[in-house]
Amino acid sequence: MAGTMTNIENNTIRMYWNVLRSMSKNIRLGLAVKLTNSVLEEESKEMSDEAYTEAMIDKSMERGKETKVPMI
Repeated sequence: MAGTMTNIENNTIRMYWNVLRSMSKNIRLGLAVKLTNSVLEEESKEMSDEAYTEAMIDKSMERGKETKVPMI
């Protein structure tokens, strides 16, 4: 989400959250995956394939830096 949210957006989120929080963990996780994938799909359409691939590689490299693997 870019920028700040409007009151309407916040109210919509609260309304959906009130419904979603009563659902099982598996349903909520499944919906989270679908929502995340839909956002990633939108981002990929806004970028060229090459730029999208590079952005995803950069994100995974950043994650790798956060995880420290002990040296043997």
